[in-house]
Amino acid sequence: MAGRLDATQCDAALSFLNGLPAPQVIDLASLEYIASAGLRVLLLTQKRTKAAGGGIRLINARPQIYDIFRYAGFDRIIAVSRAAD
Repeated sequence: MAGRLDATQCDAALSFLNGLPAPQVIDLASLEYIASAGLRVLLLTQKRTKAAGGGIRLINARPQIYDIFRYAGFDRIIAVSRAAD
């Protein structure tokens, strides 16, 4: 993921992720911003992959992105790791 994951990008992001058989790891190193609509995209992807016996891991989240996941409680639903400092 790169740039901004907000309402204007969510349909394209969800379409892309749904086109993948089973995404396992999503690198957030280049993600600068995520809105609640972006969180929904990742939650829907997590639900889909969990139903298939998998799940996703988000890696290299910048501190501000990681904090959003933590404050929203998404770190208890999706495995999220911070970028190395």
